[in-house]
This record gives sequence, structure tokens and C-alpha cells, in this order.
Amino acid sequence: MTLKEALSKHFWSAFHKPFKPIIERAMPILINLNSSSITVSMSKRFFLWQMIHNMARTIENDPHLNFVSVLKSYKVLDRVLHGEIEEFYRDRNKFYFKNFFVDDRLWNLVKKDIEWVYKKNKSVQMTITKNGIIVYHNYNKNNFNILLLTIHSGTWMPEDIQKKQAISERKRFMEEDIDTHKIYGNLVLEKGGIWIDSKFSRFACDFNRAPERCILENDAHNKVRQVWKEELTSFQRKRLNKIYAEFYFTLGHLIDSYRFNIIFDGHSMRDAKGRPDISFGTRYIPNFYMPIVKSMHRKLCKEGYNHVAFNNPYGGGSILKWLNKRFTDIFIFSMEVNKKLYMSRDRKKTVQKRLDKLSVNITKIFDIEEEPDERTS
Repeated sequence: MTLKEALSKHFWSAFHKPFKPIIERAMPILINLNSSSITVSMSKRFFLWQMIHNMARTIENDPHLNFVSVLKSYKVLDRVLHGEIEEFYRDRNKFYFKNFFVDDRLWNLVKKDIEWVYKKNKSVQMTITKNGIIVYHNYNKNNFNILLLTIHSGTWMPEDIQKKQAISERKRFMEEDIDTHKIYGNLVLEKGGIWIDSKFSRFACDFNRAPERCILENDAHNKVRQVWKEELTSFQRKRLNKIYAEFYFTLGHLIDSYRFNIIFDGHSMRDAKGRPDISFGTRYIPNFYMPIVKSMHRKLCKEGYNHVAFNNPYGGGSILKWLNKRFTDIFIFSMEVNKKLYMSRDRKKTVQKRLDKLSVNITKIFDIEEEPDERTS
């Protein structure tokens, strides 16, 4: 379905009784409102068609309106909330907002994020799904824009699914990318672009795996061998697979609606023996862009990080592979930061001062400028 077809299909449901007086004043159209339809005088239909055409053209020329209209026209996402962060900050404790989410635990996570982002940038727009996928819009047309992904920062899962897990919340906490949205989020909030964050734990559904593997299974060869103590029902599996599909539907339409200079996937890693402080995942990046990544590498080394590596231990997950197949020339890479850089020694909490410093240093490496030639310096 094209955008114009979708817009025409949903035009009458969007402009019903509340807008009838406005249309009557604004346009010379005779409208007869029946119980199931609106009829327009034949002699005036051209004006209505022209209005719809102009609306569609406006949306098509505005990537943000185009993205939002697609989400609302298709029913993949069920319900979404969309608006300015000022509105959500104001309404964060209101009944409608709290009851939009699956449960109170998810609402609390989203509310805390809104409070954090609001202090950083009061002008961003947000799109929120009831399952905790959040899109922050700070896109600057014709300027530098990043598509940022922090899809492993989430710790929430539905209560009925959590009850079937053998792995404890404490064990999950050691493996999940705790607070990575606060490490990388400033890239979009300060520089511009789109940021997709997820509050959904990868131990229920991992967006960075292929669809047939997105739900973790008990496996003696896995790092976490026993994930489930009870089998998931077919309904629960369908629900998790639907959330996975929601994420890729959203990601795909963001790529279609906007133009990005860089697509960046941000993660953290456990401080296992031999692991670096920071690692760039470059498995799916075209060689043309490697000099830029190597420049970023040198900048981090100059900041005093002991070991900055490439593809150790990860070179890039399923999301980058998915993107690379569709856009073979796009500048995409990932990053893993060692948890020892921003968490307490026992890894039970983040240390705000360390996290802030790490965030500043990572944000700075995206100030891409031409470096002097060593042969002439």
C-alpha cells in the first residue's frame, strides 16, 4: 500500500465530527454526515482531492511525518504513543500514560528514561510502543545524523515469562547491557539523528539474533546453559516473536524514511579475562570507511584506555548483518565497552562519574575532522 492509498483509506476515520466545522469554514465543500460515511458534492470533489494530495505530498517530503504516518497506517505495532518529550514528561504520572504499558515495571523504566532525556534535550520527539521500544527523534535535515541502536540496554520482560526463567534477575543483570542507553544516548541528543532504545530484556527476546534464534534456548554450549525451567507456551512464543517483528518493522521504516551518515550499534561486555577496554565491531563495514573508524580508535587510545581493539570479542551482530544485506555501502559499525569502565567493582551498580566520562569520550570521537598527514607534520 502506498502512502497516498494509506492516507486516503484512513482520511475519513481521522477527520470525523470534530473536524467537520473546520472543513466547512475552510473549504467550499458541501458535506452530508451520515452514520457510516461522508458524502461530498460532485462539483467540489476536486478541492477535497487537492487537499488530500497536498497533505500526502507534505508527509512524503517530511521524513518524520512519513515515518509516523506509516506506523499509524499499518497495524503491526498495535498502539503507539507519539509526541514531544515535554508532553510525556508532563504526563508521565497520568493514568493514560501509566496504563498504556504492559505493566507498572515497564512504565517505571520508561518514565525514568523520559526524566533523564528531558534534562538533556527538551526538544526531542518520541515514539513509544507498549512493549517498551522507544524511538527518540532529533533529526536535523541536511545535517549530520546518526541512527543509534541500544537494543540490549533493557532489563524488563513480562511477568509470566520471567516466572518461567531458570536464570535469576541477578545473573541476568551481570549479562545485560546495563545503562548503555546513558553511555551512547548523547550521540543523538547532542549531535542529531534517531535513536532506538529497548527496555525489553534480550533474555526473553534478543533483537540482535536471527528470527529463528531470537528466543534463547537451553543449550549446554551456551554461556548461560539453563535459561528456562518451564517451556514457553505457543502463545508466549508468538507474543515474543511479534515483539521481534515490531522492532524490525520500526527499524526498516526508519531506514526508508530518513538518511543517515552513520548507523551505530552500542553495547557493553563483561570484563572476562583478556578482554579489551573498548572494541569496535567492523565485520560489516565497507573498507572505504575503515580510515574513519581507525581515527576514532586513535582518539580513544589518546584518552588513556589501555586496550582498544577491533572485533574482540564481537565483530557485529544480526542487526548489522541485516542492514548490510540491504545497504551494502552504508557506514555501519558497533562498539562494546567493558563494564569495568563504568560500574562498581562488584558490578552491582553503575558509577555515575565514570559513566559520564565514558559517555563524553565516546561522543567526542564522532567529531570527525580531517587529521594532518603524518608525513608533513
